[in-house]
Amino acid sequence: MRERPEIRVQWSEERRTLTLGGEPVLEYGLRWPRVEGGGLGGRWISSYYRHLAAGWKQRWEREIYLRACLELAQRRADSRPFVPWRGELAGEVALCRDGLLSLRFTGWESRGNRPPNRVRWGDVWKVRQGAPCTLEELMAGRRGWRRRLWAALAGQGEERARGGDCMLDRDWLKKAKEARPFRDYCLTEDGVEISLPQSAAAPAAEGCPTFILPLEGEEGQETGG
Repeated sequence: MRERPEIRVQWSEERRTLTLGGEPVLEYGLRWPRVEGGGLGGRWISSYYRHLAAGWKQRWEREIYLRACLELAQRRADSRPFVPWRGELAGEVALCRDGLLSLRFTGWESRGNRPPNRVRWGDVWKVRQGAPCTLEELMAGRRGWRRRLWAALAGQGEERARGGDCMLDRDWLKKAKEARPFRDYCLTEDGVEISLPQSAAAPAAEGCPTFILPLEGEEGQETGG
């Protein structure tokens, strides 16, 4: 039987500086994947990210660029300095094994001197099928996995808060459950990586708090969450 080609990920990049009257107004960078060796499924995944990158590019070059130009004009009128707006979205491979491809994406956007807005999420794909692999699929047959992951998340969060590593809201766990972070998980060698949306359960300055939860643990009955 003919061997299937190895799955590989190549990266496309684009960086641009948009100007107004020769003055830089907006700078952005994009890095998105192209899957090779994955057959039709790999081509579908590549097309998905090509369209995702085009959407971010269009937003920056239209809506955000226009807003930046308006701020530049206002600051010129007020004789105040203008700091160019910036944005970036970049992906990386977290794991590629057993027909699964796990990708991690981080993005940020700063408007002048204002604190940046941040996003972070993971995508896990069944490459040959060109379909997402949900956490429910990944954990199929493992009793109590949801309870164990939430318990691990709660323990890590409390430990990091006590150690000063991460400032979380007093009711952060309740807010984390409302954010449903397992939908956008990332699979790594060390376990399941999840990120909470910025400001969802912690001050905005904390960005997107990230936790790595072990896949294996004590078996038990699944409860809520």
